[in-house]
Amino acid sequence: MRWSWLFLSLLLGITGCAHSSVPALPASHGHLMSVMEGVQSKRGLPATGLWDLVVGDEVAPSPPPRLDPAQAPVVFEEAVKTLRGTPGEDAVLSALRDVSAACAAELAEACAFWSGAFTAPEPSSPAAFRYPEALLQKGAFAFMVFQGRIGTDGRVRDCTVVEGARLPGIEENLAALQAARYRPATFSGHPVSIQYTFNVRFVPNGITLNRHQELDWARLRARQNPGSRSAWLNLAMKLAKEAPEDPLYPQAITRAFFLAPTNGWAATEAAWQFVQSGQYAPALGAVRPFLRRSHNPYVLETAAAAQFGLKQCTAALAEQRKAVELLPAEWPAPERERFQRKLQDYESACAVPKDVSAATGPR
Repeated sequence: MRWSWLFLSLLLGITGCAHSSVPALPASHGHLMSVMEGVQSKRGLPATGLWDLVVGDEVAPSPPPRLDPAQAPVVFEEAVKTLRGTPGEDAVLSALRDVSAACAAELAEACAFWSGAFTAPEPSSPAAFRYPEALLQKGAFAFMVFQGRIGTDGRVRDCTVVEGARLPGIEENLAALQAARYRPATFSGHPVSIQYTFNVRFVPNGITLNRHQELDWARLRARQNPGSRSAWLNLAMKLAKEAPEDPLYPQAITRAFFLAPTNGWAATEAAWQFVQSGQYAPALGAVRPFLRRSHNPYVLETAAAAQFGLKQCTAALAEQRKAVELLPAEWPAPERERFQRKLQDYESACAVPKDVSAATGPR
């Protein structure tokens, strides 16, 4: 075969699979967060909600409706009751959003339910993508990104071209995608429609890009497709791994978060940047929707830093303690020590002086 293609599916991992090995230091916060996700997945931990998911017929991703924590148990109970029956798709989608909202309102039971109830779609008859002959003759690389929806019948509908609109072969490959069939996504056993991002990468056989070429290609994609959330998420994660000191990195994070506010990696890394600049309220607002769905210590660390900056000592201590507990034993010692030192800093700063009445609460 003279060529190969790589099909990267679903925005749960839009920029590629997370690394599953222990990282070498120094490494950026964003890269460590990605690697941790892979390590936890390898250890069999449930989905953390770090990667985003868009369901139904929404044109653009949006966060779940905001719930007051006091409302969450009732809303969650009603959603589960609906799912135990024989609801139509609209009712299933409404219940899914309610469960997600209850999770975002920090109801742990709702977060656990969400992780176990959702199953991603799987191809039953994969798309027969073809390397454009004009590009193959030149030995050129190509990247195409399509946005579509996989319905409850497993058909791909409403496809649009996100990247590669001017490439030869784009229409042929779009048609191939529309002819593909999937086993649909389900929530609590009920089929649901889901928006899907299809990334198709064509690479000449026998050629492998080095890390610098991969990064150059990521920059080119973002320049050529300034409205593509896929391109900006890819660039931000490449920079997090390869060149976090690059002046473009903060811009890439900001742009990725703007285009993909429901992507947990982008939201958490944007929140981390907010924390570094003392913007604690925006930081907590960005990371909060993912907090109760995540077992990732870097998500919890980010939330703790924002809470501490807002003088929410009790919450900050709880999140940082959990983050310390979740760090695997094989994780680099300097990072485990850094997390522990930060916890000690919070404990010291939040302690109530002996000569101050306990009624005043933590500072």
